[in-house]
Amino acid sequence: MRHSVLPALLCCFALSGCGPTTVNSLVKEGATQLPAREVLELVKGNTLALHAFSEDAQLYFDPSGKIFAQGVSTDKDKGRWDVSEGGELCFRMEKWWYGDLRCFTVYQSGDKGKVRLAGGSGVLQYSAEQAAGDSKGLYSDSDQKKKSQHRSILKEEGSREAPQKPQLTEERPSGEGAAKDNAATVEFMAKDCPGCNLAGVDLGRAELIEAKLGGADLHGANLSMANLRRADLQKANLRDAVLTYANLPGADLRGADLRGAALKGANLIKADLTGAKLDGADLTETLKEGTKGIK
Repeated sequence: MRHSVLPALLCCFALSGCGPTTVNSLVKEGATQLPAREVLELVKGNTLALHAFSEDAQLYFDPSGKIFAQGVSTDKDKGRWDVSEGGELCFRMEKWWYGDLRCFTVYQSGDKGKVRLAGGSGVLQYSAEQAAGDSKGLYSDSDQKKKSQHRSILKEEGSREAPQKPQLTEERPSGEGAAKDNAATVEFMAKDCPGCNLAGVDLGRAELIEAKLGGADLHGANLSMANLRRADLQKANLRDAVLTYANLPGADLRGADLRGAALKGANLIKADLTGAKLDGADLTETLKEGTKGIK
């Protein structure tokens, strides 16, 4: 699986229209988040088959904290995994995702062993199915001859509380390629992400025509020069967001929180800001022909 494949798959699955696409919509259907202990029971010593759009990957979570994976093709990778006290399943691969740390909350709504994984933005990024043990024979480690020699980083004896990502959280440079890939991922997700947590994201110059971002948290986000023509931003949190020279003609900003937002030079022609909070917002040089809710 090439470096750029997995981030793209996250978007494709989340936005493919196959069932709920956000945590909020899944919870409304009766799903619950698994606590740390249950996440450990789900993955420790077992294999998860991850599904995103039309691509699959098999990941074996060895009790030692090592993870071994294979994509649809013969492409393989390995890395480290852990579960946080808050129940996040975290793993860092050596090649996939450019070695970036990925953490997901785990939700269950139906059969035991079948779950959904959500990223920090609240978007459901994977469906997953558990298979007992190393069902695909993925384990491969030249550094150790026998699995029985492994030392568990998850404290099999004593406290069963999950540690806090002990060997995964150190910073690791991802490079220019990873930065571009992540930026493309965020932009793709933002096109259809109502209610998502996108606070502080960089969406400068993003193409978000008719984006569905109603109720989304975009607090402090960079949307400078973004194309948000006819975007749904109703009741979105845009407090302190940077929207300088953004293109917002026909956008629905009813009830949006724009306090402290930088809107200098923004195109607000025929946008609807009825009920929007504008205290401290910079509206200098904005285009306001036909704009509702603003003088």
